[in-house]
Amino acid sequence: MINGNLDQFLDTGWFSEATLYYNGYIYWLEAQTDDIESVFFIDRWKAQNEDNKYYHSILNNDGTLSYDRVLEIHGNNLDSIKKQFLEATPFEGKTFWQVEKEIAWLDESTPI
Repeated sequence: MINGNLDQFLDTGWFSEATLYYNGYIYWLEAQTDDIESVFFIDRWKAQNEDNKYYHSILNNDGTLSYDRVLEIHGNNLDSIKKQFLEATPFEGKTFWQVEKEIAWLDESTPI
């Protein structure tokens, strides 16, 4: 993982609003939790990356941002949700483990 500690990412980062860059796209990982269940999702949109630190979203002609939800997992067991995430293929048909060395973990404070 570029710019990040893999252990830290797997401990808390994957579930708490992480911004990843892979192969021309931003992957926004986020979870929402209530008393009944958690929803973990990944949204993806086109972006330009500079030095694996900064990114600029690529907007449509009308100035809006298009994104796709590439993964959504519902559950009430964090370990099960994490297992499903690690087995899923949201990164252009690949798992996190298949692209882990090519993914840049971007700081939330980086300018867009």
